[in-house]
Amino acid sequence: MKKYFLGITLILLLILTTGCKKSIVGKWRAIETNNEYHYIFNKDKTCSYEMLVARLDCTYEDDGEKLTILYKGNKTPKTFYYHFDGSTLIIKDDAGRDNKFIKE
Repeated sequence: MKKYFLGITLILLLILTTGCKKSIVGKWRAIETNNEYHYIFNKDKTCSYEMLVARLDCTYEDDGEKLTILYKGNKTPKTFYYHFDGSTLIIKDDAGRDNKFIKE
């Protein structure tokens, strides 16, 4: 009986820990800024950056802490480090500032 209980406990822990990985996939709205802009990250590794009436399409790679974005028309990708604080996505920009986004 103890082995059965231990086995069930380990399976539940495995499910809980693998299911907790946060994903950048979705539409993210910038907060704490005077400018209205969004990033949209799709499952197929395409993305877009939207600000007011402009939209810039892109592709991305994500390794869980580093986001590499290649904007359409550019030959060199940009790399950003990111993390989550609760449900807030925080992307560090080129100047070292934290840009905060909430999922819509």
